[in-house]
Amino acid sequence: MILSGYLLGAGLGCGDDPPKVETGGLSSPDVPHPIEPFRRFECDGQREAMVDSNGDGYANTRHVYVDNKEICAEMDVNMDGRVDVTRVFKDGQLEKEQHDFDFDGRIDQQAYYLSGKLARKEIDTDFDGRIDTWVYCDGPYVGKLERDRHHRGQVDTWEGYEYGVLASVRYDDNHDGQIERWESYREGRLIKVEFDADFNGKPDHEDYQGSDGPVFAKDAVSCDGSRLPERPTSQPAAPAAPAAPAAPAAPATTAAAAAAAGPGAEAAPATAPLPAAGAVPVAPPAATSGTPDTVAPKGAPK
Repeated sequence: MILSGYLLGAGLGCGDDPPKVETGGLSSPDVPHPIEPFRRFECDGQREAMVDSNGDGYANTRHVYVDNKEICAEMDVNMDGRVDVTRVFKDGQLEKEQHDFDFDGRIDQQAYYLSGKLARKEIDTDFDGRIDTWVYCDGPYVGKLERDRHHRGQVDTWEGYEYGVLASVRYDDNHDGQIERWESYREGRLIKVEFDADFNGKPDHEDYQGSDGPVFAKDAVSCDGSRLPERPTSQPAAPAAPAAPAAPAAPATTAAAAAAAGPGAEAAPATAPLPAAGAVPVAPPAATSGTPDTVAPKGAPK
């Protein structure tokens, strides 16, 4: 079997345990760590099961077990006899994996998982066999991204994201391990650029773009390629306008009030209440002939 002969004859790649998996977020420190080459994950155990998935007589998938639990698997995706994907499992969940996307026999990306969910990806974007881009997940979103933008062997660019949308970028332009340029974004629009002209580690002047700045990325970026949930709104809802105070009702003068006022007081017609705001006033009923009945006070003789 080609896959089995390749794996056992060439030797399984070995590698140390991965460092603690860091997740994304703007609070993560900007540390220019060195660039390292990929090393194949170890995949060996007590027994293995070889699978010929396309029926050509050659194994293209290898499952490895310890105590009847699968601990890793290796796959030849393009059927050329070389491993393209390696997956390592822990307690039944995916812990880490490696991919050779261009099928040249060298790893192009490796990823680490927490509780079966993607936490970090390390990528070789120029296919030279060395990691130059780190992607940190913040739940389903990209939370932070680090790059060796100039491929000089050290991280020189740090990107921060809020709910997967670009929020900030920091640059080490002269490769001295210190940031000299800061960019601030709002909903993917460049708002402000700050510069450290005297290289003391602090911005000393800025270029404010405001609402006229260019928009680089409006859409949120998924860390694992899955469909993203709706992002929380970044702007609080406008408070509702206060209700207009009700107009005070005019006092109504009735015959009863006139009687209480004493002899000689003349009863005035009752005052109609004011219409509510926005209401259409209704015309009063037409006057009728005759003298209207007078309402006597309670207890008064009729």
